[in-house]
Amino acid sequence: MRIVIQRPDLDTCLAGAILGVQDGDPVIFRAEGATAAELADPAVICLEAGGSGQVEFGNFDHHDPGLDLPPAATQAYVSAGRPLIYIRLVEYNEMIDLCLPSPLRPPFPSVSSLISGIRFVHEADPVRQFREGVRALRHIAQAGFDPFDPLPFVAEWAPYLEEKSRRLSELMQSPPAAEMVTSGGTKIAFSATTLVGAVGALYRQGVDVAVVARPLDPAGAWKYTIAGRQLKVSHLLGALNRLEPGWGGPAHGTIIGSPVKGSRLPMDAVRAIVLSGFTDTAAGERNDESEPDKLDRPADQVERKHDLVQRG
Repeated sequence: MRIVIQRPDLDTCLAGAILGVQDGDPVIFRAEGATAAELADPAVICLEAGGSGQVEFGNFDHHDPGLDLPPAATQAYVSAGRPLIYIRLVEYNEMIDLCLPSPLRPPFPSVSSLISGIRFVHEADPVRQFREGVRALRHIAQAGFDPFDPLPFVAEWAPYLEEKSRRLSELMQSPPAAEMVTSGGTKIAFSATTLVGAVGALYRQGVDVAVVARPLDPAGAWKYTIAGRQLKVSHLLGALNRLEPGWGGPAHGTIIGSPVKGSRLPMDAVRAIVLSGFTDTAAGERNDESEPDKLDRPADQVERKHDLVQRG
């Protein structure tokens, strides 16, 4: 099995685990997504690297805003025949990936914290991040650990959780500086920072929408993230793409980002678009996927709403 990845996050790693990725399988990291040839080759598994909805070609992605698709791991779960040992992880991943509110969200140390810690420790090696993430999630599934509970102690995971804990402490001690603005009843924060986890830190300060700019290079490229706490922000994409093509985000609409290569838009331009999108007459739409019962039957939801996902 040959695998192409773009971002080794929880959704990507879980899709890989469900599809049976093994340590010896070749993995290719492409920061700009899979090539056209890779997307067209059913022998190549592309995980969150393009080809949204094209499961028949081995492509598992949901970042085309024009398609109403579930997370990549949910698509993989259905395609693989719904392996029972992964159902709780699929439900957990939907909660995280779709930003669903849930009283079941576990405290630290959680599965999400573990994957974040893996990415921090192996920051310079996305293929290593993916392999370690797949291995950890496979262990969780096979051991029967419930991802809605705090993780039990596993010695090999200790360095990852320690690093995640250290980063969380950094954010608590020095939260990202931000400009706070209220527009149309929506509290919006604008922050330029290098801190990882800034969106979550701004949410904890009570904002509804977080706009985070991270410098990518000295020449002035920025990585922008615009995220809503149970609030859609995808209505901003039209204006952003008119100024700079390449902005996008997953179909649930609660998070969008700048082009893969980075953005040349100054914060003032992004700020103006965000504020104009959250006036009294153009406020963001609450996320329709926020109903708790959506977590109960992820595979049923896929069958009912997403006929592009092929059964295994």
